[in-house]
Amino acid sequence: MHRRSHRLAVAAALAVAAFAGAPAKAAVDLTEEEFRLYCGYLDAIEQPAVAKLSGKKRDQKVASMAKVKLPVLLAAVEKGGRAGATCDEIGKKVERDAKSAVEGALPGRVVVFNFDDSDPSHVVAQVTWLGIDKKKVLEEASLLAVTLASEAKITKTIAIRAVDPGATDKLTDEAMWWEGKITRPNAARIDKAKIPDYALTRYVRLFDGCKTNVGADYCTTK
Repeated sequence: MHRRSHRLAVAAALAVAAFAGAPAKAAVDLTEEEFRLYCGYLDAIEQPAVAKLSGKKRDQKVASMAKVKLPVLLAAVEKGGRAGATCDEIGKKVERDAKSAVEGALPGRVVVFNFDDSDPSHVVAQVTWLGIDKKKVLEEASLLAVTLASEAKITKTIAIRAVDPGATDKLTDEAMWWEGKITRPNAARIDKAKIPDYALTRYVRLFDGCKTNVGADYCTTK
């Protein structure tokens, strides 16, 4: 789906007028499904077949298109409208908060942070960080994953990579120490307090597409 224009911002404001309430919070508390539904709603009301409708008929049409019950759609539209008038606005808020959070988790060591919300149905967060100790890569990967799961709830996939701090070009495959992907629901299962104990025995199983030159145990369970 495409980012919304000012015209959609006006439409969104009208759509959620009945739900007017408290100002938006600094942190966006939208799930990936709520974000998908909200952005889908903004797209749908621009389609000719939907634009000619109004009120409940319009909303019922969109709910049918999204294959969800009307109350579910309206709840997502309410939350989305409070978080931002457009998907672009919401995405920028989440990106800002997520970037700040991962940089706070590993100060001075994040070399790449990308946040792609161009497709609201599959938002991707990508982090590359400087490794310090190869034996700690899974602990740090788990920390970054759960941090993003908390701060960027609209994210569907989290892709993370640890690189050799001494590498001349830290973006090459040769610089890679460890990399993997994890879904946000799986990342949310990580308990920060238990990372030192469970990173190698439990949390490693939550990652997909793992590659490493550290050792087989860092991509498979013991």
